[in-house]
Amino acid sequence: MESVIAEKYAVALLQVAQEQKTVDAIASEIQAIQKAVEANPDLRTTLEHPRAKAQEKLEALRRNMNQKLSSTMENFLMLLIMKKRIKHFKAVADHYERLCYELKGKAIARVLTAMPLAAAQRESLTEKLTQMFGMAVELKEEVKPGLIGGMMIYLGDQRMDGSVLGQLEKMKQRMMKVEID
Repeated sequence: MESVIAEKYAVALLQVAQEQKTVDAIASEIQAIQKAVEANPDLRTTLEHPRAKAQEKLEALRRNMNQKLSSTMENFLMLLIMKKRIKHFKAVADHYERLCYELKGKAIARVLTAMPLAAAQRESLTEKLTQMFGMAVELKEEVKPGLIGGMMIYLGDQRMDGSVLGQLEKMKQRMMKVEID
C-alpha cells in the first residue's frame, strides 16, 4: 500500500518539477530533507506526531534544514502533512529518485553485501547489470553483515539473491518439505 501511495505522490511531484524545469533541484532538496530527518529522531517524531499542527511540522523541518526550501517543496511537504502522508516521505523520495533516473535512461540497483565492494567488483557488477538490463545502471550500496557473504541486488521489481543467508534459507525451506518415513 505504501508503495502505491508513494508512487502517486512521486509522479505528481515529478510532473510539477518538469513543468517548472526543476527536476534536479527538487531531487537535491529531497535528499537534504531525508538526511535531516535521518539525522534527527526528534524531527521524525514531530513530523509523524498525530497531534502536532501542520504548520508546526513544516516549521520543524525548516529549522532543521541547512538550506531554504523552494516554494514547490514547501507546498508538497504541506500537502503530505495535511493528507497525513508525511510518514511515507522516504518511500516518495525513493520513487522520485527512481523516476528521475528513468527520465535519464538509467536505473538504480540497490546492492546489499556483507562487506563493502572493492572498486573492481563495483565496476564489474555495474557493467554486468548494464548489459543485462540494456541501460546504464548506478549502484546504491548497503552493507548488511547478516548476509554472511555474497550479495542481494534489487533493480526495479526484480530481486537477485546470491547471498549465503539466502542460500541457507532456501536449504532450510527444502529440508522442511522433506518427509521422513
